[in-house]
Amino acid sequence: MTSPLLETQHLTHRYPDGDGGIFDINFSISKGEFIILAGKNGSGKTTLIRHLNGLLLPQKGEIRLYGKNILKDLTLTRKTVGMVFQDADTQIVGDTVFDEVAFGPENLNQPRNQINTKVIAVLEQLDLIGLKDRNPATLSGGEKRRLAIAGILAMDPEIIIFDEPFANLDHPGSQSLLATISDLNQKGQAIIMATHDVESVLKYASRMLIMADGRLAEDGSVTDLVKKLEFYGVKEPCACKIAASFSWQP
Repeated sequence: MTSPLLETQHLTHRYPDGDGGIFDINFSISKGEFIILAGKNGSGKTTLIRHLNGLLLPQKGEIRLYGKNILKDLTLTRKTVGMVFQDADTQIVGDTVFDEVAFGPENLNQPRNQINTKVIAVLEQLDLIGLKDRNPATLSGGEKRRLAIAGILAMDPEIIIFDEPFANLDHPGSQSLLATISDLNQKGQAIIMATHDVESVLKYASRMLIMADGRLAEDGSVTDLVKKLEFYGVKEPCACKIAASFSWQP
């Protein structure tokens, strides 16, 4: 059996005011998986994913990367486990698109020629090369999301976490971003996506985690769990309801 890439063991984090948190979370992530993290607002999704690369630290339990506690090497953790926030503006710091993608490798003190080669390759991969000299503030919402992904890809991650990646994007922008994410997964990156827009992602993911009241309520295949979404306060995809109506026999 293949060892998990990342795993949580009894992960617990209660907020000081006693309102919310996550409790006794146990699950693992294998290389190349595409996981939907579902749950209604306040269920603990964002708190959970912010622990996976050390942005929040557990009060109990631990997270293991390659079998070792992530707290022993947070630099390696944040290089291996990248996160794209709901608001891409919060993680963009460069004066130009090129500078933004170079920021991570520069902080790892990689050689300049290696950084330049990597940045150009990533910008080409995400169709941003024509924008390399632009100020990120002038980009569209979809372009900023792709730029945030580019900055993470330059660090050579094995896991990329997305927090509501389609928020404030129109349908074409969402579809373009989803195609990019699917392509990354097909090339080997494990994907964890916390999203309310479950329907658009169903055909790409093979596994679903459902959070409820700060606990991991369900962990299984998308096929098995999609019918349980509404029980946990998440809208069931319309396509599933339509399929069910056609399968009804008088």
